[in-house]
Amino acid sequence: MAVGAAAYAAYAAVAAATVYSVYTTQQSGKQAQLNANAQSDQAQSDADAAASAAVVQADRIRRLARNQASEANASLAASGVETGAGTAININEEIIGNAEEDAALTIFNGQNQKTRGYTDASNYSLAGTQARGAANSQSISTVLSAGAQAGMAWKASAAGTNATVPKVGGAS
Repeated sequence: MAVGAAAYAAYAAVAAATVYSVYTTQQSGKQAQLNANAQSDQAQSDADAAASAAVVQADRIRRLARNQASEANASLAASGVETGAGTAININEEIIGNAEEDAALTIFNGQNQKTRGYTDASNYSLAGTQARGAANSQSISTVLSAGAQAGMAWKASAAGTNATVPKVGGAS
């Protein structure tokens, strides 16, 4: 009877260890997924901020170009050049054209940063999903391993007990 109680205690210990291992593995996977999701959200926020900052910078470039063109017109007018024709128009077109090119490149770079940020966010999210999946797989493995160990222990104890039982006809 004492052997039976010891066996039940051993099975209970294996069960408790298995439950604890599964719980900690699940919590670890859950935390990894939460961390990855937070990183994903931050990457998206950073990407959106980069795109917005690019638009603001492009507007600033355009505003500075208008100011520069106005200053050039004022300077030309002060020197007696007609500002509505010829060289004055060419200078303004060049200033505005260069500024528009810079503004467009700034917006394009901001959109590229946004795209990269969203790609990073997607990768973080995928990593979190994979961490959670790995935790689930590890938990299943732990349960199966514990079941196999318990089954092997039961088979061994049964074989040991059965070996002491007399065979048919009383022969030992």
